[in-house]
Amino acid sequence: MADPRDELLRQIRAIRRRIDPQVLEKAAAAAERIQTARGASAASGGGASGAPAEAPADIPFDRQAARDVVMTFLQSRHDGGRFAMKLMEEMKKPEAAAKAYGQALSSKPIRKS
Repeated sequence: MADPRDELLRQIRAIRRRIDPQVLEKAAAAAERIQTARGASAASGGGASGAPAEAPADIPFDRQAARDVVMTFLQSRHDGGRFAMKLMEEMKKPEAAAKAYGQALSSKPIRKS
């Protein structure tokens, strides 16, 4: 019987071979930016109690890079755009968005200034 870790590593290598190298680089850069932002917030507000620091409400991100990643994901699907259309329709429903984030639906949208 094969070692589960070896099998997982084999699957990861197979997936990496199928991914466009430019997309992989963008994803690695985005992950690094997130880790840097989390590290900075933990250093400024993290406690020594060993408890995990609460995630900041606003994590900076590159909107264009995020848009590119989502577009690459949607374009990689082979369903004729059905998933993308369903996603766009669901995003238009405030109830679904509130449920996705686990928040109660309020009558007024919350704006951050």
